[in-house]
Amino acid sequence: MMDNFCISIMVATGIFFVSVLLFLIKIIVSLKRKMLYLNELTQKDELTQAYTRRYFLEILEYHLRLLHRYHNSSAVLMIDVDDFKQINDTHGHLFGDEVLVHIVNECNLKLREGDVLARFGGDEFILLCPLIDREDIFVVIEKIQDALRTYQNIPISISVGVCLFSHSLSAEAIVQCADRELYEAKEKGKNRIECVMP
Repeated sequence: MMDNFCISIMVATGIFFVSVLLFLIKIIVSLKRKMLYLNELTQKDELTQAYTRRYFLEILEYHLRLLHRYHNSSAVLMIDVDDFKQINDTHGHLFGDEVLVHIVNECNLKLREGDVLARFGGDEFILLCPLIDREDIFVVIEKIQDALRTYQNIPISISVGVCLFSHSLSAEAIVQCADRELYEAKEKGKNRIECVMP
């Protein structure tokens, strides 16, 4: 009788521990899924699904550490949609959002494997093109410009500032350099490319 009672207690205890273990596994899996989701939210722009500015800067920092070893040139491009405010004002913000998504989709089709596109803010994007020279960067930009000429019969143009670098600048200095070149492109009439190698 005592043996049956002990066996019953052992079975009940075993079932209890298995139930607790399964419950804990369920909680851990749920937390892991939530962590992955939150991680993706910090890496991807919700609207365009391009990388976020913050994540781009992390990638650029990592790339700079690698570039220091291999001594090749790379480029960072600041891309701005010309007259985007006018597009929003004329066609509405939902249409403007569609234009931004279209730009990211078209860019992703034209970029090389390893290129990294991020939404920098508003209608500005930033692009890292690793291991590229001046001539090839213009080929990449022209492909993007050609793909973006119109969206639903609305003319679209972009201005691009390029910082081509081959030595150890800081990520901040490279982004500022590309931003200055973008400003120059805008000042000189838009729908232009300005490029510098500091």
